[in-house]
Amino acid sequence: MGGLRQLLSAVILLACLSQLSSAAQPQRIASLNMCLDQLLVMLVPKAHIASVTYLSAHPQLSTISDQLDGLNINHGLAEELVPLAPDLILAGEFGAIEAVALLERLGYRVERLTMPYTINDISTHIRAFGELVGAAQAATEMAREIEQQLAEVDAEQADAPHNTTAIWYSSDGVVIGGGTLEHELLIRAGYRNLAAEHNYTGFTKLDLEQLLVLAPQVIVVDVGYAQAFSLADEYLQHPALAAKSRILKLPAALSVCSAPVIADALRALKNGVEEIQ
Repeated sequence: MGGLRQLLSAVILLACLSQLSSAAQPQRIASLNMCLDQLLVMLVPKAHIASVTYLSAHPQLSTISDQLDGLNINHGLAEELVPLAPDLILAGEFGAIEAVALLERLGYRVERLTMPYTINDISTHIRAFGELVGAAQAATEMAREIEQQLAEVDAEQADAPHNTTAIWYSSDGVVIGGGTLEHELLIRAGYRNLAAEHNYTGFTKLDLEQLLVLAPQVIVVDVGYAQAFSLADEYLQHPALAAKSRILKLPAALSVCSAPVIADALRALKNGVEEIQ
């Protein structure tokens, strides 16, 4: 009899733990970061998504712009999320600072996530995201698929020489140097990153004269949804630069939030370097 009671107690305890685990899974998730929007829509049913950012609705910036029907759109404001009663709010490391601070003060659960800085970080980032939003299995499958895609891209033209010089040039005349995901993409695609070779790390301003001195064979630029004025755009129109360098336009949807589409970004860069050689 005592053994039966112990068995029944164990069954009841397991049932309670299962219910608690299920209840702990977030049911209304809101995002304040476009890159997190992307993973959220790809991994979580819409019924559990409370809101995503307006940037994800722009087709030239986002790979999920055609998948947002029925979802609430936010502009990074706390007052937009409060009426939605989210039980988990996702934010990036640096963005929506005021909204995050206010939401935390109001008692909402806010998780700030660091974006991947290397290609190897991407799988870890996706798996951690999946655990956080209750989609661990789907995230693991996504990470494995990306790893397979990268291996396939690496196998294409694996013996191509790494001698094409390049600069990854961003808005406002910023070059992307060492210690970045963009640098790793350039190297893996078969380029020499001149910014890194000249000891630039991270994101650094570079004026037109310095760019002309570096004289890269290729300048990689992100093509966004709006061709608004930027210093980089003005520089790229300079005839002296045009005479020395070829412009490789990379769609912003591949470069701004590259984690799920990293293999496509790598292939686009590799195709660019193969055309030069």
